[in-house]
Amino acid sequence: MRSSTMTATNAKSTGNRHKKSMALPEEVPHHLKHINGTTPEEKTQAQRLFDLIGEGIGRAVSRPKDPATDRSLRRLVADANSAGDCIINVGFGYYRPGADDFIEFEEYVAKERHRAREILRKVSRMQQVYDRRYQINE
Repeated sequence: MRSSTMTATNAKSTGNRHKKSMALPEEVPHHLKHINGTTPEEKTQAQRLFDLIGEGIGRAVSRPKDPATDRSLRRLVADANSAGDCIINVGFGYYRPGADDFIEFEEYVAKERHRAREILRKVSRMQQVYDRRYQINE
């Protein structure tokens, strides 16, 4: 496989701050020919699992053991929830909570809100450190 080389000068001009030369492959290795770390087969498996997600905790679909399929399934669930679906996982697998799943739904919402608050606290502290370090807004 032939490769082109990015020199330190090219790296600097492209915003890349590496001082050493970097070999850039012209061909992508077979095991890397997929999007977002997921092969088409793993995406198909994730879609099959997603299609099985039903209403109620009794129709929960367990997370797959394969990490790439799991990542793809999590992305499908996140995208569906962002588009107006309601799919949760509180340890029993993915499902759409029904009227009888109120306690599990409230548990899920409380955990998500806690995570959101923690992320906001972290980002706020990071912003303060950055602003102090570079004397921003003074």
